[in-house]
Amino acid sequence: MKKQSLLTIIILLIALGNPAYAEGNRKPVGADFFKEVRMISNLKEKNGSIYFIIRQANMEDNNYKNDLYRLEEGEPRRLTSTGDVSNYFVMDDGSIVFRNVRNPKDREKLRRGEPLTVYVRLTDRMGEAEEFLRLPYSVGDIKFIDDRHFFFTAEYDHNFASLLEQAGGDMEKALKEKENNSPYRVFEEIPFWSNGRGDVSGKRNHLYWYDDGEVKELSEPWETVGGLELSRDRQTLLYTSNTFRGKSTRGNRLMRLAVATLKAEDISPFETPASYGSITCVSDDEIILTSNRRFTEISSAAFFRLHLKSGKLDSLYSGDPYGMGVSIGSDVKMGNASSGIRTDRTGFYYLTTEADHAPLIHVDYRDGAVTHVNGGREVILEYLPFKDGFLTVAMLGNKATEVCFLDRKGTFTALTSVNDRLQEEYNIITPLPVTFTNGDGVEITGYAIPPAGYVKGQKYPAILSIHGGPRTAFGACLFHEMQYWANRGYAVFFTNPTGSDGGGNAFANISARYGTVDYRDLMQFTDVAIRTFDFIDPDRLGVTGGSYGGFMTNWIIGHTDRFKAAASQRSIASWISFSNTTDIGFTFTATQIGGDVWTNLDGLWTQSPLKYADRVKTPTLFIHSEEDYRCWLSEGIQMFYALKYFEVPARLCLFKGENHELSRSGKPKNRVRRIEEITSWMDMYLK
Repeated sequence: MKKQSLLTIIILLIALGNPAYAEGNRKPVGADFFKEVRMISNLKEKNGSIYFIIRQANMEDNNYKNDLYRLEEGEPRRLTSTGDVSNYFVMDDGSIVFRNVRNPKDREKLRRGEPLTVYVRLTDRMGEAEEFLRLPYSVGDIKFIDDRHFFFTAEYDHNFASLLEQAGGDMEKALKEKENNSPYRVFEEIPFWSNGRGDVSGKRNHLYWYDDGEVKELSEPWETVGGLELSRDRQTLLYTSNTFRGKSTRGNRLMRLAVATLKAEDISPFETPASYGSITCVSDDEIILTSNRRFTEISSAAFFRLHLKSGKLDSLYSGDPYGMGVSIGSDVKMGNASSGIRTDRTGFYYLTTEADHAPLIHVDYRDGAVTHVNGGREVILEYLPFKDGFLTVAMLGNKATEVCFLDRKGTFTALTSVNDRLQEEYNIITPLPVTFTNGDGVEITGYAIPPAGYVKGQKYPAILSIHGGPRTAFGACLFHEMQYWANRGYAVFFTNPTGSDGGGNAFANISARYGTVDYRDLMQFTDVAIRTFDFIDPDRLGVTGGSYGGFMTNWIIGHTDRFKAAASQRSIASWISFSNTTDIGFTFTATQIGGDVWTNLDGLWTQSPLKYADRVKTPTLFIHSEEDYRCWLSEGIQMFYALKYFEVPARLCLFKGENHELSRSGKPKNRVRRIEEITSWMDMYLK
């Protein structure tokens, strides 16, 4: 206890001397601050040239602009100005291919629902990109053999295919009939909708082969494919496949297709159902893949090496505690583009989540020994081998994304500075760490952001922020909404309770324990934060969170009245309704809560916040999006209805045309309204 007190004193002394805590000439972080952030993603390299996409919110048009850049003499040079580059391919000759629809007639076709994808090509010799390829398909992924030969995936809609067949192949008639049917939504499968995609009943992702203008469909009618990977000699295609009708299955198959014959074969190494994920070709005969066979457990995928000719399978690493993927959350970064697995002579690399940061690690082939390439608390979002090190997209400290070079000693060198001015112009405050040991003996780190310009000895209202997932994590990286609240006079505190990512499988596994050990950790952390940071007023506490964080907010207000205000976002109220309405309902609930309404009704209801709504005293704001199919609209409505029924102050704010990603990629004006709704609610009850 004495050791922790000394650490706290040192931290606070450093904070008081840190100019970030005094506003000075810096501008406050406002509700629309995110529009200033330039979010970097899709890092690629070809023949020494470095490419990436920069995404930035445009408040005037109420959308986001995405353009392609190349790093030239230390400065990003913009290569496109269309603002709609979502992905791109750097070809063997150095030209760049990306999808772009400029013709008004083509845009009208897309608006009406006609399958169409247009690609353009940009070279150093061109002043403007020229059309390269058009395909009458809604294309997903492409794997090029060369300019005129490639595999691609595209959405196949059985419902539209039926309309087209009835119209005798007449596209115009089929589109007109589709428009006539637009007032109706007909479902015949589960899941019948998907967050961010809309209605998916009858839709599959098919595989196609493009041969110099001729297209051949390679998929079975009800098959859906993904994870395309070409062998290094470009003679073999590997991918995952799943075939179902009526109800989606949990696993998939590992497939191999010979380019010469276009014949596919199932090479799944496990006889029992499994989920195959990342595929990486080590050589023409070897691949590394991830797989998970434990559908009823919360666990990371394991790593294997498969010899294609012999079928021999080597177990390389269990994935515990270092699972593959970056789970650190932020509302000013792009969704992580999958950097996958990279290999060298002795082993393989990948990005992982460790506690509150995301390092690059190396696993040795021989014994599975894990080595960290970097040892700090950086958040690496993407990486590529480059020269004697790696190119990365990273968030260093409390900064937004930059392209950085990471050497073999773990040192980062920034190659871009597109977001540097934010630290200079805005009052961005550094989070202060504090550690505590939970009831299971696990040491957990949490953080608190002091209110801007706080005066020592004074106490301020404080907001506990809870992440989603639950298998995600908070880091000390830049998070807009937290900085905004701190600049509005709030302390903000946050941590990673049991159930979060970054602590291994045992720590992440809260199956059938929602609202128990995680609730315990959050309440213990609240006590520790109050003791540690004297600027937190224990009598003016608020709580907020989204998705799992929304579930936990709903749970907290039904189990304690220590919080004087709450904002529950895209939440879960009842596992009973959740399991039978949402896009992941029947799979997620079975794994996370245990069973379904027919086998474990009491268990689902016991872990549902709605059961305890009659105990709530906390004024609560509910925020939900009308197209959120991950945590369906009924969840927020049920909790709001219950609180109003029991005459507890409550407000429900619904966003039209938005989904589960409102806080991170929703329309800019809606993002501003959302954060203002939360802040106004907290102001009403905490100030």
